[in-house]
Amino acid sequence: MTQYHDESADDALAALEPDDMAVAAAGFLAEVLGLDDEDVSLASDLSAIKRDANAAIFTIQLESSVGPAAFLVYGYVLDERGGDGHTGRELYEAGLATLQQAAERDSPGPRAVAHGESGNRGFIIATTPGTFRALAGAPAEPAPSLEPDPTTFRSEAQTNRVRAASADELLQLLRSANDQASQWLGAIQQASQEGGDDDDILAFNESETELALFLLDDRSIGDLLRALNLLVSTAQQHAANGIED
Repeated sequence: MTQYHDESADDALAALEPDDMAVAAAGFLAEVLGLDDEDVSLASDLSAIKRDANAAIFTIQLESSVGPAAFLVYGYVLDERGGDGHTGRELYEAGLATLQQAAERDSPGPRAVAHGESGNRGFIIATTPGTFRALAGAPAEPAPSLEPDPTTFRSEAQTNRVRAASADELLQLLRSANDQASQWLGAIQQASQEGGDDDDILAFNESETELALFLLDDRSIGDLLRALNLLVSTAQQHAANGIED
């Protein structure tokens, strides 16, 4: 993991104006990724999804050697205490520990690319697991085979039981997921009517950003998409055969 430290930063700075935090975050991002963009120019491309007295989270999508890459930039005012009683340093260390634990357990969620301190500020850059693997030079994972594992399904009867139980559970989960999607879309429509978003691009909150990063990872819902594609295409074939008959 890349370390970054700027000795020339102003250690006496205890709080940052929003623009200053965005510029500082952009400077750290440019330094770590080796970008040529001026800090102020790059800062204008950062979208803030959280802004507290001692912490901020920004998102940005950049072109990279592995294609479009989404990044999260966490910024902290280390000695500033927020409304929850925690200092920026406490949030910085807790956030870093959470990201490192997620990587060790290979669980869904962002992966830390770099972290470091610059004067009174701490920064963490994170991206999706898929982008992290690609940037690290890991080979792309092959799509799982649709051939059954003989050690998993030992008999036709057991295979049929697994198919039935999985289909029932998947049906219930998809119904629940569709209900949640309807509620989310309704809330987005309400926010749009209230003028919450002036830009054409939807501004994510922290939970939506985590969900989006999960969906951007090629391993997160690959099996679900393949299952739905197989189910839909097979159902269409059955329907077509029924019409012909």
